[in-house]
Amino acid sequence: MKEQFDKIVNSKFGRTADKLCNSVWYIIAYGVVCVLSHTLEIPVIGAVLLVLLLVPALLFCKNSFVLMPFLMMCAFVMSESTNPETGYYNTPLRISVLCIVLVIAVAAVVFNILYYKKWKQIYKRAYFTVSLALMYGALIIGGMGSSFFTVSGFTMSLAIAAATILPYALLVNCGEYEGRKTVEYFGWALIVAAMVISIDFFHKFIINDFNLQVWVVKEFLKLGFVGPNTGASVVTMAIPMTFYFVYKYKKGYWLVPLVAVELFTVVASYSRASLVVAAPITVAIAIFLCFKKTEGRRGYLIMFALSALAAIVIAIVLRHWIWNKLVELFSGNVTGSGRTTLWKTGFNAWCKSPIFGIGLWFLRLNDAHWYYSFHCTPLTYLYCGGILALAGYIYHRYRTVRLTFSAKLTVERVFVALCGLTMICNALLDTAMTAATHLIHYAIILVLIECDVKATKSNQTDIKDVIDADNTVEEQNIQTEPEGDIQ
Repeated sequence: MKEQFDKIVNSKFGRTADKLCNSVWYIIAYGVVCVLSHTLEIPVIGAVLLVLLLVPALLFCKNSFVLMPFLMMCAFVMSESTNPETGYYNTPLRISVLCIVLVIAVAAVVFNILYYKKWKQIYKRAYFTVSLALMYGALIIGGMGSSFFTVSGFTMSLAIAAATILPYALLVNCGEYEGRKTVEYFGWALIVAAMVISIDFFHKFIINDFNLQVWVVKEFLKLGFVGPNTGASVVTMAIPMTFYFVYKYKKGYWLVPLVAVELFTVVASYSRASLVVAAPITVAIAIFLCFKKTEGRRGYLIMFALSALAAIVIAIVLRHWIWNKLVELFSGNVTGSGRTTLWKTGFNAWCKSPIFGIGLWFLRLNDAHWYYSFHCTPLTYLYCGGILALAGYIYHRYRTVRLTFSAKLTVERVFVALCGLTMICNALLDTAMTAATHLIHYAIILVLIECDVKATKSNQTDIKDVIDADNTVEEQNIQTEPEGDIQ
């Protein structure tokens, strides 16, 4: 049986399937399915189609990085009216179809792990294993001894840990990092995910007659898989990766309008946390590339100048409207989290249980809150997991910074790190680092940084060995050369 399947994998059909699954078109196919599923409110059909896309990748691709599009967009098929809390899936037919799809997906994953012998390496300890275990371990036991500790909070902590650790362990140990090729694959997957969100946001604006009142937009920009803030944070993460293609491609300047679309999506979402991150990082990278981009530099400078001019004109023409919206957005009158109130409430409760915290479900115990994050990652870990969880988070953050700069910086690592930085900064005012869909993205970012450092160090070692070998040969030649007669 194995020999027969070996022939299929190594045949022209198998090689073609492998090539297609590693192409941009494969990623775009995921995006198309997600847009149609969400817009037409057919999540069950969308789930079936996503698994049909996943199965060939698991059958014919040894490299686990091919799973990135599925991991990053698998939740994107749900709309607000078809999310689990609505009871949409509580019918025999829908449950049966989802169970069948789940069994097929799990069977394909098991086959992939066994056939390509990944089970031998998937449990290997990697660089971030200890820091992630300490950070999430403290969060999982958070609230112990507190009256706010609940089984629901414990379960959610496990889900948060799994959303990071499982993709990280699979990809870092079983993925075959190919430098630029792998980073480009991740970049396109993230950009397509951002475009799915942008298209769905635009669809929401259309069916709501382009109502631009802040509080109204906050209500209708709910997509089931993300809300306006969480959706904007994913789009913000895509901005550095879009600039990566602008920098690497000779004619990458044609992607500058795509950056404008992403930035416009963030602005349209009225997400304050994303806006204060997206705007400066877009300007900073755009100006940086004016000096660093070499191939296609003239085209980029022209596109950059036109974009800057358009932004200035729009700002002047709409200055009164923009100012009024900014005042409305940052005045605190918008229906939202009330971050300052959250932080004060959490601090007062945390003082009663400073070591283990108050547990992840503290805010959910109050009917006024549907979320469990304090809209600030360090404070969420401190309040929910106590001093132990905050110490684990700080240690993990130290490890990420240390690893990023532990080898000569590459272009790929710089832009992936910027992508991660946007997520971390956004999470200082939002829920990103405690949202499962975002943590999958975060796990992939950790993997890419770690793999790039390993590849860079390996290349440096190889070059050093070659230089040492050449020097040894030269020394031997010098020592064996016959001495001439002294005249």
